[in-house]
Amino acid sequence: MAATLSFTPEKGHIIIPLGDQMALIDTGSPSSISFYPFNFGGKRHTTPNQLMGFTTRQLSELAGIKIDILIGCDILSRHKIRIRWQEHCIDIGDDTPDGSIVDDMESMMGCPIIPLRIAGESIKALFDTGAHLSYISPALIAGLPQTGQKADFHPFNGHFTSPTYTVETALGGKAFTMEYGILSGELGAAVDMTLNMTNTSAVIGTQLLEHFDCTLDWKEGRISWSTNKKINKKATRQVANSLHRDISNFF
Repeated sequence: MAATLSFTPEKGHIIIPLGDQMALIDTGSPSSISFYPFNFGGKRHTTPNQLMGFTTRQLSELAGIKIDILIGCDILSRHKIRIRWQEHCIDIGDDTPDGSIVDDMESMMGCPIIPLRIAGESIKALFDTGAHLSYISPALIAGLPQTGQKADFHPFNGHFTSPTYTVETALGGKAFTMEYGILSGELGAAVDMTLNMTNTSAVIGTQLLEHFDCTLDWKEGRISWSTNKKINKKATRQVANSLHRDISNFF
């Protein structure tokens, strides 16, 4: 039977309490790190306390939130997991239900690679729940105006500000807009290298979960989605506005 854990969406991150420790759910990290053993998914885990010299203490300082444990794909991939963003819940277990939109899921070092449609192009993207803002290949926003900028951080590069672009996005035939950042300099070069190695064109953060609930099933190589309350409300408003225009035109 699936177990359900509550989480807090702290600054766009999925933070779950495990005893008196706070854990970040991060599908963008192949490895987990913690200074202390912890229980997750019915098992006791002891992990390294650093990843390439980086610790959860440093992560907490950069993020500005309490993070004692980072749970990466070495642990997450042992489970079937559903993330319900609007309800602030994660379901864990083999009987966790799939969503109505089902896609094949590839992975690199356990990190999910998903199909998506961005700016009219069918692409593959890394799905990173350790990030809130999504990042995109500059080729996909060529000719589009910058719509803003957003502060963010990277574990090995510290804080930075990224220009952002609002881009039409579609998943399972359902269209919506999402905000994407563009990276430059050394960090941009590092991300471009990762995208090239994985044959992907974007890194998708938790913004996508504001539109869809998501079920990840590493064992079956499958990811599935179901529209959540936010996108359903938006669709209802669009239908209502369309009906209003039709009625106005009729009279």
